Amino acid sequence: MRHRSFLEYKNYRYLKLAVFLCVVAIGAYIWHRHTHFQTPGGLGYGGTLMGYGLGTVAALTIVWLLWLGVRKRRYHASMSMTQGWLSAHVYLGLALVVVATLHTGFEIGMNLHTLAYLLMLLVVISGIYGVFVFLAEPERMTVNMGEDDVPTLLLQIQEVDLQAARLALQLPDEFNSLVQAAAQKTRLHGSVFQHAFKTLSRRCPTRRAVERMQQLNRKLKDEQARQGREVHGLMLTRRTAVDKIRGEMRSLARLRLWLLIHVPLSFALLFALTSHIVSVFIYW
Repeated sequence: MRHRSFLEYKNYRYLKLAVFLCVVAIGAYIWHRHTHFQTPGGLGYGGTLMGYGLGTVAALTIVWLLWLGVRKRRYHASMSMTQGWLSAHVYLGLALVVVATLHTGFEIGMNLHTLAYLLMLLVVISGIYGVFVFLAEPERMTVNMGEDDVPTLLLQIQEVDLQAARLALQLPDEFNSLVQAAAQKTRLHGSVFQHAFKTLSRRCPTRRAVERMQQLNRKLKDEQARQGREVHGLMLTRRTAVDKIRGEMRSLARLRLWLLIHVPLSFALLFALTSHIVSVFIYW
């Protein structure tokens, strides 16, 4: 049976609901604009009756989506329930853009109201990025790791280092220096940004050892040539393990990076929305 993602939940239930909401909002806006809004050249704005109505729907949707974001992280939620919340979060978040834009009446200015609108767009955009990340990274992690896991790979690296260090003692000094540098200076732990943008892979001592040993082995003969190839093979094994661990950390970092962007923006939106609503009531 084909795995169905949260975007397909219950035969696209929330996509249909989002489309329905958009159609109703657009229809109501067009009707109000042509029957009640008399300002020459005007498109309608948030201060009209329809503007208040659309604004209320948008504000309630924002609050509900924020609450949903908290609910879907509760550990006792079932997988099916979590998928439903995620699906609602995505599709109703996209519908929110339509409703909120109609609420503005396409009037953008340098004020608190526009700030709230722009923050909402940033939250939605970061949410779209999150959808792509959550759809792509789990599969990438599975392909990358196969049947391995990080603890097993770390043990493998330790074994490789011991074997390579022993063999390198019988080879020219540069082999020993390369093995020691790979063991002591290869970084696997870093910040979310270092993993997400692959900065730890730059000038990697393990990669350097693999490339340099390939060149050094061309100058070796007889028994040393065999030992040189063996050390080089161990460094290749080390590089594969290092790449797998970094790939796992990179995928996890991208998932965390999305949250580091989306969550603070969501709280900023909630603050701006509250200020927007309070200011509307003050100057009503």
